[in-house]
Order: sequence, then C-alpha cells, then structure tokens
Amino acid sequence: MPTLLVRYGEIGLKSASVRRRFEQQLVADIRRRHALAGVPCVISQARGRVFIDSDDWRRSCEILSRTFGVVSFSPVTKVSSEVEELKKAVLEFARPLMFKEAAFAVRSRRSGNHPYTSQEIAGTLGESILKDNASLGITVDLDEPDVEVFVEVRDRSAYLFSTALPGPGGMPLGSQGRSLSVVDSENGLASTWLMMKRGCSVLIMTPDRSLVEPLEKWYPNIKTVDPLTDPFQLARNGECIGIALAWRLDEIEKNGPLKGDLPVFYPLVGMSEEEVRSLIDRIRA
Repeated sequence: MPTLLVRYGEIGLKSASVRRRFEQQLVADIRRRHALAGVPCVISQARGRVFIDSDDWRRSCEILSRTFGVVSFSPVTKVSSEVEELKKAVLEFARPLMFKEAAFAVRSRRSGNHPYTSQEIAGTLGESILKDNASLGITVDLDEPDVEVFVEVRDRSAYLFSTALPGPGGMPLGSQGRSLSVVDSENGLASTWLMMKRGCSVLIMTPDRSLVEPLEKWYPNIKTVDPLTDPFQLARNGECIGIALAWRLDEIEKNGPLKGDLPVFYPLVGMSEEEVRSLIDRIRA
C-alpha cells in the first residue's frame, strides 16, 4: 500500500516554535481522526511534510480530505535517491501512465545534499522516460502535459507520485482556541466551517441537532448546546473566545451588531449568496 505524503501551507510561515506546536496539533488531529474511524496508522514527519502509513490508505484519503490544515496529499512510492536506483524506479512508475503520443513532464523538488540539482535530476529522469517509451511516440511538454511525474527528493529517499489531492487547507483544528457558533439555519453550517478552517474548535448553539450533522464529517464528535437567551453567558460557560454568527452584511445592517463582553465574528460578511450556497454544497458533499 502506498504511503501518503501530506502537505500543509500556512503553518510553515510561522516562527520555528509556533510551527512546531501547530505541526504537533495537526499530527494529533490526524491521529485522532484515524482512531475514531478505526483505521490504524503510523505517522512520521519531515520539515514541511507529514507521512502516513495506514491499514486502509483509501480511507485515509477520505479522512485527510476533511482535515483542516491539510493543503493537499498524494499517494507516493518511496524509493532511493541514488541516481541509478531512482532512474529504475521512475521508469517502472511511469510506464503504466504513458500512452500513445502522450505529452509528459517530470516535476522535481529536492531537500538535502545530493550530487544533482532539481533541474538536473528532472532532465535525467525525463530523458530516461522518453527513451523507455520511444515506441509510443511520447513527447516532452512542460507547459501542458497529458501526464505529470512528480519526484520529491528528501535526503536518502525520493517519493514518486502523479497526482495531488486537495484538503481544506487553513489551520489545524483547535490551534486558535474555541468559539461558540450559532447554527439556526444552513448558513450557520458555512460560518461554522469557516471558523473551523481558521483553526477554531467550536461549540455549537443550535435548536436542532440535525442541522449540524453535515459538519460531523469535518469535526468528529462535535458538541452542541441548546440555545439560551444570553449567548455570551453560554460562550463564557464553554470557555469560548468569541461568538460566530451566520449574518451577512445586509443582516448586520438590519439587526445591528450583536453587542456583549466577547468578540463577535461574522465569517460570511463578505460573501455573496451564491458563494455561501456553494460552500454549503461542499460541506454536505
């Protein structure tokens, strides 16, 4: 079964100490989600990357596609970074991908000390693939290829893959504290999801638990509470840093801003009705 190479984005822009803390939160969340799904896994790390070996890599892909902080991930084949061994492995990896008159490209990146640059190894591997599939009449096209072979070299290992699957991005869940999120309509799903994407764990205030069910795929074991007349008191009781409402700009102008002793967030304030609807569809998918 392939290893899964996981990429993150914003975390890598933080200072060293903050980045380590957020990386640990991301790894802990990935491990927790696998445990809740009953999928044993082993997780390892390298700078800027997380690697996952699990008993069910397809189920792991489903989990990662809904894990905040994950920008993208790829099923990869791990091989040696030695040139000759890497050439043999790339040829074996590329053969099933090629077809008659296909245009292809080799995309490489490198971390560590090696006797070649990223551009040099890409050229070497591309030349080998071209010769190995000469009977198919394949060509090199770096701008609009039909097939892309990605090679990520890290120290003594190299990772081969042909696709990158998207995650939701953002920050690891829980890295920015907890917010009370009001879900009394479908729009509440969108505002809550956006708060989670920014790294907030959430306590849901809702009159109907069934409204929240689509979010459980993104936040296993999400907690809900019944509405109270004072959401600020409920937020304080839940140790929340603020309250998130699903109001858009017209609703804020109509109702006036909600006032209290905690910050109030309006994640949908700059979004159109079409954008909110599209996000709700994504959450429900």
